[in-house]
Formats: sequence, C-alpha cells, structure tokens
Amino acid sequence: MSCARAALLQTRGPAPPQVTEMSGLKPRNRLVNFRLTEEEYTRLAAVCARKGSPSISDFARAAILRTIEAEAGREGPLDALLAALGDRLSDLERSFRILTEPAGDELRRNPER
Repeated sequence: MSCARAALLQTRGPAPPQVTEMSGLKPRNRLVNFRLTEEEYTRLAAVCARKGSPSISDFARAAILRTIEAEAGREGPLDALLAALGDRLSDLERSFRILTEPAGDELRRNPER
C-alpha cells in the first residue's frame, strides 16, 4: 500500500492497545496530529515513497525521533568541553594579538611598566 493511501486510511481515535511481544517494542499509544498544506503533503508523500517507508506515519515518526536524538546529543558533556576549549582559544588569540602588537614589544622589554 502506498504512503499516501496508508495515511488516508489511518483513524483519528486513540490507538488500540498493542501487545508487546518478544520484539521488545513498547506500545505506541500516544497520537501526534498536525496539519499540512496540499503541497507539503504531496512533497512528504513523495519523499516517503522514495525512501521506501511503509507509511507516512512511520517516516514522520523516524524523522522526528532522529531530530530529538540529535538535539539530545548536543546537550552532553562534550558540548561543555568544546565551549570551554573555544573560550580558552579566544583567550589565547587575544593574548597573541597583544604580544604581536608594537605595544606588546614594549611590554615584553619592560615587564615592570
């Protein structure tokens, strides 16, 4: 069944309870609903079909979850380390500029000034 046809057949009510079997999948019992223009829907259906997704719903869920995971990854300790490194590099750059300016030469020759 095509993505566009599958999207038209989806119901709007709450999802029926799903049985979690050995696959380890959690039941999907929450619904997110948003509106699209005809053009947006057509483009979404075309991308969905090109990517081989079984439905627009599956494609949209995967895209949204990828975005959430990418956001979560940006908030980790590595970001704090990179920010601190950036600050230190900025400080070094300022110090280097001061030392390479003509006034810096004078300060190096006469540090007591």
